[in-house]
Amino acid sequence: MAYERILRGLLLVAVVATAFMLGACAAMTRPAGVPRASEPPKFAVLAASNERRNAAIASWKTIVGEPNAAATATPELEPVTATVKSLPSNLQTQPRMPLVRINDKSTKTDEETRESLRRFITSAAPLVGVGLQELSLVEVVDAAGGAKTARYRQNSFPYPLRNGFGEVEVTFTSDLRVVGLSSTAIPVDDRLRRALAAVTQTLSADKAAAALASRAVTFTDRSGNQQTRTVTQSDAVAARTLVVFPVRRDTATLELHVAWEVSVGGPEAPLLVYVDAATGDVLAATVGMAVPAGV
Repeated sequence: MAYERILRGLLLVAVVATAFMLGACAAMTRPAGVPRASEPPKFAVLAASNERRNAAIASWKTIVGEPNAAATATPELEPVTATVKSLPSNLQTQPRMPLVRINDKSTKTDEETRESLRRFITSAAPLVGVGLQELSLVEVVDAAGGAKTARYRQNSFPYPLRNGFGEVEVTFTSDLRVVGLSSTAIPVDDRLRRALAAVTQTLSADKAAAALASRAVTFTDRSGNQQTRTVTQSDAVAARTLVVFPVRRDTATLELHVAWEVSVGGPEAPLLVYVDAATGDVLAATVGMAVPAGV
């Protein structure tokens, strides 16, 4: 009996030790920032995809035509989203937007131009990363050489995108040649929507603003120099809106954080600080107000 008790004791010690070692190994192999299964997610993750990249290249060949694509370098694509960064410089023939006629007038109307843009973006959806229904036309402005640039903003998420993401630009000439195309849109599917919806906001607007008190914030100024500023009690600090703030950790993944956009300083050129709404961490800071609140 004594022998059996000793044996059972040794087995129990071995089981406990094994469980401890397995738990430690799991903790060591779990990527940094990725929560345990029992923890609420801190952010959603978009991973690079060969399927998405292949779809973008196939869309490119359709837009410019197979012979033109074969004689031209493949356009540079964003590393994770596989959206177009710019058109190749050696493109022999630019793609064209479809000609649309709503009336018999010889000059194109604004509505005809917008419809041409809509049809072009629909045909280029895999290259742009999102469909037309997920984009809002912001403005059409003059560009170099008499061309015009149409700027779109992605509206796929419950909160506006920041950190340079969600912007699509199409530059075109009067004869509807597309001479510039770029997109920082984020391809969205149901899995990504669910993952982002599962991120729990633990910080209120007031707490996000209060979290910056006496905090040193590093940012890049308008001249490209890195600066550090300590938020003082005399600074006007206000959380403006919740945003989706993508962070590039490497060339294969994007982290989509829900964050508070906090304004520090005067209304003309404030320091915008992005505070993670789930953890309270400062994700980034920038000078100026590039995008209006709530947009």
